[in-house]
Amino acid sequence: MSNKALPVPQELKEFNSCFFEFEYKHDLNRVFEDFLTIVICCYGFGTNEDLYFETIKPYSKEELNKFAKLLALLMGAYGEAHAKNEWIDPLGNYYEFLTGNYKKSRLGQYFTPPELCDMMAQMIIEPNDFGKKVGEPCSGSGRMVLAADHIAKGNYYVCQDKDLICAKMTAINLAMHGIKAEVHCMDTIRMNDLRASYYINYEYWKLKTPHIVQKKSPSY
Repeated sequence: MSNKALPVPQELKEFNSCFFEFEYKHDLNRVFEDFLTIVICCYGFGTNEDLYFETIKPYSKEELNKFAKLLALLMGAYGEAHAKNEWIDPLGNYYEFLTGNYKKSRLGQYFTPPELCDMMAQMIIEPNDFGKKVGEPCSGSGRMVLAADHIAKGNYYVCQDKDLICAKMTAINLAMHGIKAEVHCMDTIRMNDLRASYYINYEYWKLKTPHIVQKKSPSY
């Protein structure tokens, strides 16, 4: 595998500049996961307040303002894609960049390219397929679900991934694309070791906004 540095995704250059302002005082991988947690809490409609306050403890008021700017930039990226009737995975793109260039282990995280996701989705789902329950046992950042939903709206997705960061990215990506789903961080093969569950857009048509409810068990 090449050691060549990965470029910053074009749509996330301003996001990257803001993100790296945390580098002087914090581990960037920790900051990224905390940012994901903060986003989930912000869209939890008050259900994740304890987790939110625990997550922000290490950060100053100035740094919390930077998190707010990161969230605004992230929402802008989603908004631009929606205006073009496209799906987008800004979190997965940025995590590939971050882990490929800066993670201490130097073992990057790589996801299926969007073009391949689109091709695979076209092969397995029809535009008139809706009202179905679809499983995704290794969601990564949720790209396969995003591609499938772009072809056929109105399906319900059950996503799983053993990596907590991946589960969080999937939850946020699906929420921001208006997809109704549940995401479980667990060992899919053994069907155990449940660490967190996220329920996505359960009342989307009532609330008219993305929402994520986090629970410790899959019961809802």
